[in-house]
Amino acid sequence: MKKQETVDLIKGEFTPDEASEILFSIIGDKIKFNNRQIFSREERNLGNTDRYKKRLIELKHSQEKVSNLIDLAKAEGKIIEVSGIIDITVR
Repeated sequence: MKKQETVDLIKGEFTPDEASEILFSIIGDKIKFNNRQIFSREERNLGNTDRYKKRLIELKHSQEKVSNLIDLAKAEGKIIEVSGIIDITVR
């Protein structure tokens, strides 16, 4: 079994609305995941949730950046090119 893979998760040109749907869906799912982890760990007293809370802050900043770019593309009638490569390593 190979211990490392690279996956092209997103690749292509999109209208601002398409890019918005794709990108906010991914970011939203990550926000939900981290919120669930925080809730679960706090409910079961499983320890520190700082890394999840820190990641939530980062994701919300990413959400703002994406929103600004999409607004710009809409205002200027532009297409958005998105490339999202995921590197996966089994340790």
